Amino acid sequence: MEFLGAIGSWCGGPGFFQGGGPGFNSWMPFHFGGILQLVIIGLIIYFVARMLRRPAMDTGTSSPQDVLKRRYAAGEIDKETYNQMKDDLR
Repeated sequence: MEFLGAIGSWCGGPGFFQGGGPGFNSWMPFHFGGILQLVIIGLIIYFVARMLRRPAMDTGTSSPQDVLKRRYAAGEIDKETYNQMKDDLR
């Protein structure tokens, strides 16, 4: 909770911590302190979620025919090579 108290004193003004009083945020019409606190907390949540997300990985269960079809569709090999390799796989 000390962390939240530190943010409250750093971002004084109406908001989570009801800091009010004289200072930078006391004259701000749109409760800038509370908005700034929401932005900081949102950024923390966003970056923690990005760090914990696992990247999508290929499981490696593609058959040789699937790999050959994908290479032909991508234009890596021509039709003669595709047919020759398909016959070799059979």
